[in-house]
Amino acid sequence: MAISSFCTVLDGAKTGKTILPARYRQDRDSKQYGTQFVPQWKKTEDRDYQTPHNLPRGHLPPFIMDLLTEAMQKVADEQLERIAKHFAALPKVNVKDADLVAPWQDAEARAQELLSKPEEHVRAVGQAQMDALEAIKTHVARMYDMSNDIMKGSAEARAGPSTSHAGVRVVGGHNRRKSSGASSNGGTFTDLSIESRQDRLRRLSREFVGGPSAAETFAFSREEVARLRASYAYLYDWRCKSSGGGSRFPWNVAMRDLGAIKLQRRKDFKPVSQEFYEKMSIRRKL
Repeated sequence: MAISSFCTVLDGAKTGKTILPARYRQDRDSKQYGTQFVPQWKKTEDRDYQTPHNLPRGHLPPFIMDLLTEAMQKVADEQLERIAKHFAALPKVNVKDADLVAPWQDAEARAQELLSKPEEHVRAVGQAQMDALEAIKTHVARMYDMSNDIMKGSAEARAGPSTSHAGVRVVGGHNRRKSSGASSNGGTFTDLSIESRQDRLRRLSREFVGGPSAAETFAFSREEVARLRASYAYLYDWRCKSSGGGSRFPWNVAMRDLGAIKLQRRKDFKPVSQEFYEKMSIRRKL
């Protein structure tokens, strides 16, 4: 009967015949011929998979892809355990990086010094710098709140529509089904698809570097604003964490500027051009 059904479907384009829905369901649910089982190596994160039975292979040897997946997962678990042990041995002391907060603290000190001068025009410069710093503080605080909303999955209006789908994520060789409440309108940030997460982070980063306006920060150059904005994002993030230690917020929005600040504070800082940098990168494909 299975061979007859197969031939009917194969010749359906010529004969016009199709399998009856009842027959299709019967064959699909058959323990011998039908299954919707998807092997581990074919699963993706953006789809929801059922867990039906797998067809027996009988006298056939194990499928090569199943063997490779099992070997890969074993090696991955070993490496993840090695990494976990390495980080577990590190000291659990959270200390702010003095180099990263220095640009902001220096700018505040300079502005206060100018405000303390007797000359009116010098105090005017100091006041302009203080106003610019306040604008940066307001902008960073707003971006911090938006980042928290995005991480909680509740920033649909700010971050745009989501295209996530429920699915299964492979963790340590086991399937972990996403929460039934995880969708484009709820759930956590990690429940979203990778494309949606990247879109939201890019949107947040673009808005972060787009403010505050030049009219509010005319006392500083564009490069100075970028450094101060990144430095205060790092400092503000620490102040908002009552338990000590920062979050990923400053690194999500100002990774390059924070890296430049850190490197410029070191004696071995060596700038390179974009063209030379590309020559140093390791390509995935030759």
